[in-house]
Amino acid sequence: MTFSTLDDLVARAQERLDPISGDARLPAGGDDDLVAEDQKGAIRPAAVLIGLIPRPSGATALLTQRPDTMAAHPGQVAFPGGKIDPEDTDAVGAALREAKEEVGVDPAQVELIARSAPYVTGSAFRITPVIGLLPADFEPVPDPGEVAGVFETPLSFLFNKSNYQTGHAHWRGRQRQYTEMPWQGYRIWGVTAGIVRVLYDRLYEEEI
Repeated sequence: MTFSTLDDLVARAQERLDPISGDARLPAGGDDDLVAEDQKGAIRPAAVLIGLIPRPSGATALLTQRPDTMAAHPGQVAFPGGKIDPEDTDAVGAALREAKEEVGVDPAQVELIARSAPYVTGSAFRITPVIGLLPADFEPVPDPGEVAGVFETPLSFLFNKSNYQTGHAHWRGRQRQYTEMPWQGYRIWGVTAGIVRVLYDRLYEEEI
């Protein structure tokens, strides 16, 4: 199956994913097998906001290009987000704070939907993806110190398995595979593509 309508995606997310509050039920996954042995005891919690925008031409997801100066995943495409700070109430609070700082999302205007399965990265982050609806007239206000660019990708593209490609790389002495989905000059791959793929599988492939 593939994405059909935004309403259908929201209904599937509310049925199949973790609720916004409470304990996480979905098992963590991702690239946990790539975490270095000396980092496995110090995996850092983080969160991202998967901001869905009901544009008249079709629903989109908000994405950013990370600056090349970032210590982690420089230059990569990412959802707005970052580490969970001590002042954050939880992963949801961190995702909303980071989205506000990076691209000007007003937390009060986000309709929170659900949380996807935590994604463990090879760089030792445990990312909780938070799904929320943004206003149809949302206009990003990017902070150039936080992001190098902002763009939107149609959900009909992101949640269509025929757009997924498999890449190969040699990393930390090991051969690995990863998902990528090039979109209009942007290379959506690595952690972000992995988060999308996990979400796609849960919403459209798995039997509940």
